[in-house]
Amino acid sequence: MSRVIVLAGASGFIGSRLIEATLSSGYEVRQLVRSPRRSATAGVTYYAWDPAAGTIDESALAGAYGVVCLNGAGLLSRPWTAAYKRTLWDSRLSSVATLVGAMRSHRPEVFLSGSAVGYYGPDRGDEILTEGSTPGVGFLARLCEAWEEGALTAERLGMRTLRLRTGLVMGGEGGMLGILQHPYRMGLGAKLGDGSAWMSTIARDDYVRALLFLLAHDEVSGPVNMVGPNPVRNAFWHRALARHFRRPAFLTVPTPVARLAGEMASEAVLASQRAYPRALLDHGFTFLAPDVEEIFAHELPLG
Repeated sequence: MSRVIVLAGASGFIGSRLIEATLSSGYEVRQLVRSPRRSATAGVTYYAWDPAAGTIDESALAGAYGVVCLNGAGLLSRPWTAAYKRTLWDSRLSSVATLVGAMRSHRPEVFLSGSAVGYYGPDRGDEILTEGSTPGVGFLARLCEAWEEGALTAERLGMRTLRLRTGLVMGGEGGMLGILQHPYRMGLGAKLGDGSAWMSTIARDDYVRALLFLLAHDEVSGPVNMVGPNPVRNAFWHRALARHFRRPAFLTVPTPVARLAGEMASEAVLASQRAYPRALLDHGFTFLAPDVEEIFAHELPLG
């Protein structure tokens, strides 16, 4: 079996850890970048691509075992104006389309393509959402459906394809936890609204471990909820993080204030998804940090 993995969208706080982990697991990494450069890390080779233009150096895929695509503009990076919603849409679908186009000539054995628990819609109440649950409504749900449909083209070409329905990836160096840890350290962390929204979280290291697990286990295909096994309500998450830093937990961001962020607030900031990682657990994956308290201890050590 080839030990070559092609990574797209590996420049963020998830991708940087994924590169380290794939190299440690004995893979050779080919990283797709906008501007080719000499390899700065042993075992990593850079290849040019421009998904917006639909171009890629197809030699990156030659002889590769797997392709992992985590590309996409940040959901919380900017307000969801009409223009930025188009950026969110195009950055994801063009990346998958460019890769699948190249894979018609250079077919890896497995394709791992990003998606999100936003697939299930912004609020499904207390429903436990497994990979077999129906899609929801709203912009983000439609985006995830279209994103996954692009990945299914690879499946129809005969490649094992996994659609990574990613929840809230928790790491101290980026993402939601990387931002919010600072006010919580100062005792200024706040519950969102009434705190009833479900949060489906996963430690960054568990997320990366799950990606490697999926690469290696060829019996797994289809959608995979990339979340931990114990989702919690925002009020619980809020109190747990405050307790982790030994700080008070009395502040609240009222729902009307949070909704000033517009559509992004209802579909991302205040979204409630009680997702469960049935596919991972059914195939024997074990979590290092299955609970939020363990996530905080693992990702935000106090020394």
